[in-house]
Amino acid sequence: MPSKQVTFKGSTFDITISGDSASEIVKDYLELSKELEQAIGARQTQNHPRTTGTRKSVRPATSSSLSNDVSELVSEGFFDTPKTLGQVKVALAAKGIIKPLTSLSGVMQELVKRKVLSRERQTIGKKLVWVYRKLS
Repeated sequence: MPSKQVTFKGSTFDITISGDSASEIVKDYLELSKELEQAIGARQTQNHPRTTGTRKSVRPATSSSLSNDVSELVSEGFFDTPKTLGQVKVALAAKGIIKPLTSLSGVMQELVKRKVLSRERQTIGKKLVWVYRKLS
């Protein structure tokens, strides 16, 4: 029986995944969310109206605390290999920090400007996305 269970809150749907380790849960989440997004269709998600102020957070909703959370991932070696925003979101979610991608993009840009991370465009699947890596 799996020992851990995590619920990922999304704008369109929530996903609950059980597993024996955080890495197993993250792997399953990435696979399932990709399948769900393809099934639902990216167009529907883009046209979905967003509401603000509907979610309550235990953590303060400041970009500096999110920046500290991402900086912690940097110090743990998470960015030793290139990571997408989606992978960053999943890694934070595994730590109990649930934030939308729209909140992450500004924090990631700031870390690039401060020369903590570098970024480059890569094609993943059929999408051109930014990937982030720790500066040596």
